[in-house]
Amino acid sequence: LFASEIKGLLASGMVPARPDRRGIDHVFTFSAVRGPRTCFEGVQLLTPGHFLSISPPNGNGASVVVRERAFWEMDLADQGTEERGENPKRLVDDFETLLLQAVEERLRADVPVGSYLSGRVDSSMILALACKLKGPAINTYTVRVHEPELDELDAASLSARHIGAKPPIVQDFRDEDALATYPKLITAAEAPVIDTACAALLQLSGRVHTCGQKVVLTGEGADEWLVGYPWYKAAKLMGYLDLIPGLGLSNVARNVYLRVNKVPHFPNAWRREVENSVGGPNAWIDAYGMLAISKLRFYSESMHETLGQTNPWTELNFPVNRAKRWDPLHRGVWIAARVLLAGHLLQAKGDRVAMHSSVEVRYPFLDEDVFDFLAKLHPRWRLRGFRDKHLLRLLAERWVPKSVARRHKVIFRAPLDSFHMEPEPPFVAHLLREESLRKTGYFDSAAVARWRTQFRKMRPGSLPRLSVEMGLMAVAGTQLWHHLFMGGGLADLPEWSSVPSPAGVEARAVMTGMPLKKS
Repeated sequence: LFASEIKGLLASGMVPARPDRRGIDHVFTFSAVRGPRTCFEGVQLLTPGHFLSISPPNGNGASVVVRERAFWEMDLADQGTEERGENPKRLVDDFETLLLQAVEERLRADVPVGSYLSGRVDSSMILALACKLKGPAINTYTVRVHEPELDELDAASLSARHIGAKPPIVQDFRDEDALATYPKLITAAEAPVIDTACAALLQLSGRVHTCGQKVVLTGEGADEWLVGYPWYKAAKLMGYLDLIPGLGLSNVARNVYLRVNKVPHFPNAWRREVENSVGGPNAWIDAYGMLAISKLRFYSESMHETLGQTNPWTELNFPVNRAKRWDPLHRGVWIAARVLLAGHLLQAKGDRVAMHSSVEVRYPFLDEDVFDFLAKLHPRWRLRGFRDKHLLRLLAERWVPKSVARRHKVIFRAPLDSFHMEPEPPFVAHLLREESLRKTGYFDSAAVARWRTQFRKMRPGSLPRLSVEMGLMAVAGTQLWHHLFMGGGLADLPEWSSVPSPAGVEARAVMTGMPLKKS
């Protein structure tokens, strides 16, 4: 919900479509629009866990008063007071009871409820509990990415067979599907999108809609509450380098790695500022740093001048004083929820793309009772040694194949190569040509042209190459966003990108001058 949208309607005015470069900088920092800042000047997101209080005029000349207030704030147990769970069986039993209740509540509907199924432990657990409550007739939906290392169909099918559920309905996803879907994806997300997997989720929700289904369950939230991302383990390893206070060996190791691989990097003062803004070292700083390097590679001089010394990390409003009482791992939980979950998974990959197809997505792991239970636990129930989601995996061994319960975290993603195919798609070439880049003014056209060639010489799968690929996707996504929302003129979008959309999108297109077909 856009807070200023309500204010604008109340004032009987319209907010003109103008870019907010600081909002675009947030995308290049977090790969997300986590709010309240957006990419549109004068438009803000309503902060998660907040509501708007609107007071009408009182008749004495006072104007409408709109206030933003919190109804729920994330908090975690103070370090040293966490529940250690001396009786593991009872702890798993309690978690099972709460999660079962959360699934039951989200199965309440006047229509049948389906479930996304990736074959990973999160969605497999949700499906298993749903089938326990409703029987095996629940429709399941999965994406088949046509690259062997990204294809999860076999794992999803294994989970469905073990649980006794219906075989998954499969949505195929190829490079050409990403290209065909991206204009509609950015229309739905209303922001640049870097993660090509979002296009796959947009297609999957469309498949749910064509199957006549309106509601699905999914497993978002498990990785955020139970530190399921691989960079938590990397941060733990780096932390061993700092066991000797004052030496800062982890930072030395980072800088050496970047220099050896000829990767640009921010000065040490930048990292200190970031760490101070979030209460100390955090696994997410390095994770997001892979993308943030793209600012040094691709931003234009005018972009650097506009942004100056601003640092989006300092705009997170991280509760530093309260978080000083938390275990460092729990500070990562806050960042994961506030940035990735709210700004990416529930927008560009969840609610927005699903509702674009008139599908409602429900998230049992985001149940308040589930969060409150997990927030009290000692960090070892999240990360035991280098085993992530420890508590969930113990529970999952009761319900799903052990190979799924113990499977290492695999981030659902689609290939980034779609926008770098040879020969390149004409509309991508249009978006990234010098004339288009000069028109938007966000990026250095010479740097974009150079890296579009040079990244192919880098070792496939390496972190330096992945960083460049992500940056180029961010550039292309930003150019496409500008084209769609700021009046066009950058590219001729192919006819196959103009997929019929739900009611309301055409109206918004007319209001903003956003082209749905060839510009």
